[in-house]
Amino acid sequence: MTHIDARLTPHQQSLRGKTIPDALDAAAEAWPEHLALHEIEGAQRSLTWSEFRAAVTGLRSGLESAGVRPGDKVGVLIRNQIEFPVAWLAIVEAGAAIVPLNPKYTARELDFVLGDAGATWLVGTHDLIENHTGSGRVGPVALDHVISIGGGEPATLSYDKLLATPPTPRRTDIDPLEVTNIQFTSGTTGLPKGCLLTHEYWTELGIYGAALDPEAVRILADHPFYYMQNQAYLMMALFKGGALFITPGLSRRKFMDWLHDHRIDFVWIDEDILLFPEDSRDTSLALRRAPVAGMPGEAYAPILERFGIRARECYASTEIGSGTAVPYDRDDLAGTGSMGFCFPNRESKVVDERFNEVPAGTPGELCFRGPGMMLGYHNRPDVNAELFLPGGWFRTGDIAVKDSDGQHFYRGRLRDMIRRSGENISAAELELHIGGMPGVYDIAAVPVPDPDREEEVKVIIVPEPGANLTADQVTAWAGEGLAPFKVPRYVEFRDELPYTASGKVHKAALKDEPEPLHPGVVDTRS
Repeated sequence: MTHIDARLTPHQQSLRGKTIPDALDAAAEAWPEHLALHEIEGAQRSLTWSEFRAAVTGLRSGLESAGVRPGDKVGVLIRNQIEFPVAWLAIVEAGAAIVPLNPKYTARELDFVLGDAGATWLVGTHDLIENHTGSGRVGPVALDHVISIGGGEPATLSYDKLLATPPTPRRTDIDPLEVTNIQFTSGTTGLPKGCLLTHEYWTELGIYGAALDPEAVRILADHPFYYMQNQAYLMMALFKGGALFITPGLSRRKFMDWLHDHRIDFVWIDEDILLFPEDSRDTSLALRRAPVAGMPGEAYAPILERFGIRARECYASTEIGSGTAVPYDRDDLAGTGSMGFCFPNRESKVVDERFNEVPAGTPGELCFRGPGMMLGYHNRPDVNAELFLPGGWFRTGDIAVKDSDGQHFYRGRLRDMIRRSGENISAAELELHIGGMPGVYDIAAVPVPDPDREEEVKVIIVPEPGANLTADQVTAWAGEGLAPFKVPRYVEFRDELPYTASGKVHKAALKDEPEPLHPGVVDTRS
């Protein structure tokens, strides 16, 4: 076995090579009265697939009447609510591309992302827009190109009014390789970079994601919509007539009730599900299969025994979409450390430092190719030249072993990231920002383990001679230009940092230190 078995339905097969609007047309025709979107909390609004199609048509018609044109870039500053998927599909149906924005962004971060993407329009909720209004603009976007949800001033265009626009015919000449998203990821070598994602990217991801678990049709969208995860869930629902149950965000306290109350049969889980108090309802979940990533091997059996859930390792990223997965019928591979086999539309290889493919069983950098991967990073030709190899291969930056059967095993990562409470944080971005603080001579940002947040952020600073820096000054500086989740919790001052032979900070040595939280480290929350 070299690939997982994901059999496509005739409906799914007919939509390969098509666009997102084509798929939405097909869903509205095949499942007009099936639930498509439902908000679990608040007003608990819902849309069927036919209603979803009508909303997208109305908003797209309104956007075009307002002046949105093919090739435009549109910032989307919306929390987890129905307006996000409606705005996304309406924008791409107009031939434009969305630039998803984290509602937690500071003015500096929002200005950078919108400016780097070349965004000239913005759709956002009224309160979030108000937080970023200044000098008649939101970042680089003029207020007469800002569309407000739930309010008037300072924006000049109303989402609700555009939504009510009489429908006009949609474009039918959209190329599947047109860009739908400039999806920013936390940069591993500097500031965040925008992944250029296309119609083909999303249709391939949605079709094969739906085929991998065809019976799961009640999907819990509990991640932020500005990340790709909820967007991927929407694509999965689109290709099998499923429903997206939208939460305000991740919540450990409410998670199990969401599963029970809404009969959720698809959601990403981790080993923390075992920490919930035992409940008589544990054995009656609709959730029978669930994807995981990097879950400890010893958690698989207790999860199966207590909840009846078959957890399976998957490997995916914003750059490649879906990569590998362990088949749900392979109980023998659960908890073995296997990342499984390639999706049917993916090829993989493992290469050495000279990018030559290594023999089976040899560690190296994992590379993928296949239809529906990102086109590259927006405005980053130097990075693209480094990460894309001849033949269409993309270097993931992850170290893996691939055996002779085509099975993959994760060994580590090359790139410098910190994973905190589900947020990806670029160590390089922290170092660039905090490194600009007066009195900082050198800096390294590293992850430290945390039982509640997976990892916490620690910065190690070498002050300039004579500088009297404090940890509080460092976090205050960080908070002025970084989202709160990026502000380091731990601060350590040292006389020097270790370096490699090539003159770079020796991050591996810092990460391998046996006592990362020794008495000399300041916990800024204590």
